[in-house]
Amino acid sequence: MSGKSSVVTLLLFSAFAPLSASAAGDAEWNPEVYPDNQIFPSLIIGAAAVKPDSDVFAVWEGNHIGDKQGIVGASVDDVAEGSTVALEVRENDIMRACRAEGTVETDGTVTIHPKISWKYDKLASVRQTVPIDVTMELKVDGKSRGEKTVTATMRTVNDCLFGVTEPGDEQNYSDYSWLFASYVNENHPWVDQTLKEALDTDIVTSFDDYQSGDPEKVLMQVFAIWNVMQRKGLRYSNVVTTAAETESVGSQHVRLFDESVKAAQANCVDGSVLLAAVLRKIGLDPHLVTVPGHMFLAFSLDDETMVGLETTMMGEADLEKVDEKRLKSFLKFDVEEKRNEESWATFEAAIDAGTQALLEASEKFDGDDTDYQLIDIAAARNLGVLPISSNVGSR
Repeated sequence: MSGKSSVVTLLLFSAFAPLSASAAGDAEWNPEVYPDNQIFPSLIIGAAAVKPDSDVFAVWEGNHIGDKQGIVGASVDDVAEGSTVALEVRENDIMRACRAEGTVETDGTVTIHPKISWKYDKLASVRQTVPIDVTMELKVDGKSRGEKTVTATMRTVNDCLFGVTEPGDEQNYSDYSWLFASYVNENHPWVDQTLKEALDTDIVTSFDDYQSGDPEKVLMQVFAIWNVMQRKGLRYSNVVTTAAETESVGSQHVRLFDESVKAAQANCVDGSVLLAAVLRKIGLDPHLVTVPGHMFLAFSLDDETMVGLETTMMGEADLEKVDEKRLKSFLKFDVEEKRNEESWATFEAAIDAGTQALLEASEKFDGDDTDYQLIDIAAARNLGVLPISSNVGSR
């Protein structure tokens, strides 16, 4: 399908409209950081391995030099055709010195973006929003046009960029909701521990993904994981606000694995990415589903059937409240069986609510409303969207 990837649809953002050319010596220029002078570690880390020719990433078009997906660069006005333009970006805490150079093909305004060599370990450790200076020098035909600095806002690694609207052009929208897939970390040690505990419940004897060919067995694998996450005491917590909201840039706070597990709290996104990671680890096919103001999980039972799962309902059963020592003396039922009955009731309700929401939104996933997305984690990985590791320090 033209202009659409298997994960999400993104619109291209254009370079500035050409202006009349004048002498190279009169060139005026401005340093820029996309989007809106903000730096998102989630975008840089998550998209680091995305294939350059992928159509899910917004690119610079028109009179452009350097990295077409660049986020640090400059716009230069009134440059004559045939001029040589070079931009040098100085090293700072999160990037190494880099340079781009090229020949202007058309009179007018040119944009130039070097391929940045990022310090990924530093980006992954940013846990507070802070300002950062990005300094660069422009040269036209070998002559320096001066050094300029732009003070950008460094967002935290928890801030997931999901959309950018170009200022003054509401129709020019770039959808980055595929970045939510970078918070699905199937390689985290917590995932293996959760699977071990899920097997200890004896709800299932093994995790064999779709090998049985039986949708009911697939469902029971997911229930075993749901059950043990309830036993861990995970509760819904509506924490979504970020510290640097702007009108043109949409983002949401997402807890990393260690944060959700330590706090035993998860908002709709946190809970969905946690479960998606575990399901992907056992070979199932999870999807993150976004609808206006909300996210939930979906997964395939077989080649033809997909169901939804409302993860915010996980905390509606308190499996830790049963005191075995106190109750075993007079209870007529098995404590573990009772726990599983309570857990199954919430799981069944969560499947019902999630599937109903999935059906209601199904016709909108291929439409123009970017609030409705079906984010295929396997497709995101195939594109090169990487998990963000939570095994980092803080800054």
